[in-house]
Order: sequence, then structure tokens, then C-alpha cells
Amino acid sequence: MHSVLLKRQLLSGVEGERSVYLVVLSVPDENCIFEPGDVVFIYPQNNAIFVEKLLTLTQLSGEEPIVDADTNQTLTLREALSSHFELLLKPSVFSTLPSRDGVDFWTALTSLKNRHKTDFSASILCNWLKPMRPRAYSIASTYAKNPHVMELIVGLVTFKNVEGGIGEGLSSGFLCKRLHVNESLKIYVKSSHFKLPADDTKPVIMVGPGTGIAPFKAFLEARLLSKAIGHNWLFFGGRHRNVDFILEDFITHCRRENVLTRLDLAFSRDQEHKVYVQHKMMENANVLWEWLQKGAHFYICGEAKSMAKDVESTLLKIIENCGHLNSMQAEDFFKMLKNSGRYQKDVY
Repeated sequence: MHSVLLKRQLLSGVEGERSVYLVVLSVPDENCIFEPGDVVFIYPQNNAIFVEKLLTLTQLSGEEPIVDADTNQTLTLREALSSHFELLLKPSVFSTLPSRDGVDFWTALTSLKNRHKTDFSASILCNWLKPMRPRAYSIASTYAKNPHVMELIVGLVTFKNVEGGIGEGLSSGFLCKRLHVNESLKIYVKSSHFKLPADDTKPVIMVGPGTGIAPFKAFLEARLLSKAIGHNWLFFGGRHRNVDFILEDFITHCRRENVLTRLDLAFSRDQEHKVYVQHKMMENANVLWEWLQKGAHFYICGEAKSMAKDVESTLLKIIENCGHLNSMQAEDFFKMLKNSGRYQKDVY
């Protein structure tokens, strides 16, 4: 399916590294229906500057015909390099290089091309490259509120490149910078396990710092629209409040409408000691345990490596301490939450 970029809005306090954007896409057709918690897969396009650099390095014109293995359609090499292949070598190809440590894509490509001085071709180049993978984003809006658009919350990923400059992530750079309003992109929507409880009287606890707030925006919109009576509690944070409090107006509106019953904010670098969402959970341990005892569903969305692990271990401590359980009993309670669908996570 093809969608169109309708709007892009800076949400964070500064533009540049670590900036966060609201990206609004058109819904392709009336059959593209999504629920809060569902994800959309985006097929990004490579930076045209890098595509031209690759053509110059390989001394190819870009007009060479390439047959798409999936559709059997013929397209030009330039089109294929733009949207069908990532500018990354397949591991099996990269492993053939005699020295791989510290070798960047461009150096490796030059080395490989030098092996094929006479028989090098566009098809050989494409066989070296990884196919373009779609990237998943939580949908941050509800179909019921507006069936014509879907909203994403995208953080621009940046890194130092080998030349000492700042590079941008392929997908985040495409959505936040290179894609222009009214330009189209290829997408597909997929249903997720990450769902609100079917019983809208059940309390909901949401932990989503940074861009992890995306599905919870959809959750809160849905609970507001349905006039759900179940209480909702959000733990949100970032580095600095004046820069990273994205969706502050929306959150304030939810508080005013009483759909957001409790809100705990953790801006880690606004004080001498760092404060994270798990610290706010521990500060409110007794109340959090009471919510769990009342059947609350617990959700985590965001970075998997440290945040999600720390939140999960903190939740276990709260269950053990406030429930007056030993470690094995706490683990059993936690397993019960997972098995009954009351503990869900969407992490990356």
C-alpha cells in the first residue's frame, strides 16, 4: 500500500540531534483499519546523495535495468538503489573481505569492485546488498477518531560517521528529514498483541518514556472516545523537561478531561541525581500494587536494552515487597500477569 506524508511537526524543544517529530500519514484506503496498539511498517528510501555516491564509485550510470525478484518488474538501478536495497553489504559478502575490522561500507565496496575489474555489473552490485527491510512504528492515533490519518512519533536517530560528521538513521532520517509533504511512501499495517483490555472498567498502567509514549497516545484517545471508566496511569520521561516533554498539551488535555487519572514524570537530568521512570514507580509502589490488586493491566513501550529491563525488575520488586511475597511467589504472580495478558511490552 502507498501512503502520503500529510504533515510533519517538531515535538521536542530543539531541532537536530535527538529531535522528535509527529509524522502524519494518510490512510491508504477504507480497508486499512487499525486499533490502538497496532503498528505500521515503513519502507524507507535511501538518501539520494548516497545513491549518487555509490553510482560514482562503481562507475555505473544508474540506468541499468534491474528485475525486481518479488514483482518481476523491471526498474532502473537508481530506482532499485533508492528503495529496494539498503546501502549495506550482506554478511556473507562482507565476510569475504580479508580485513573486516573498522572497514566501512564504501571502503569494503571499493575492495569488492576491484576483484571484478572486467565482469562487474549492476546485477552483481545488487547481489552484494541487503534487501530493504521495513521498519515498524507504533501508531499514535486512533482510527475511530480520524479514519483518514495515522500519526507516528519518530525520534531522529543520529550517529558519528567515519568521516567525523553526523549521520542519520535510514528510516528516521527518511521520515523526519528527507520525505516531503505530499510525497508518497510504501507501508503496511499489522495487528499487534499490544492491546487495551477488552473490559474498559479495568485500570491501565502505561510506562513509555520518550517515543515510547506513541501507542499510549492512541490508548488514551481510545479511552477518551469510549468514555471508559477504567483509571489510567502514565509514567513518562526524558532527559530535560523543557526539551523532551513531547505531547505536553495532549497530556494536559487528558488530565483536564480526567481520562489520565495519574501522571508521573521523570526527567533524568533536571537535577543532580538521575531520575528515571522506574524510580517513580518505586516511589509509588504501594499505590501501584493496589492497582494491580484491582486488576490493572501493565504496559511498557520503548527502549529494550536498559529501560524495559529496569522497569520489569522494579515491577518484580514492588510485587515482592508490597505483596509480602518471597521471590518465587513474586515470579509466579508476574507469570500470572503475563499469561493473562495483563503484562504486555512493545520494545525495540
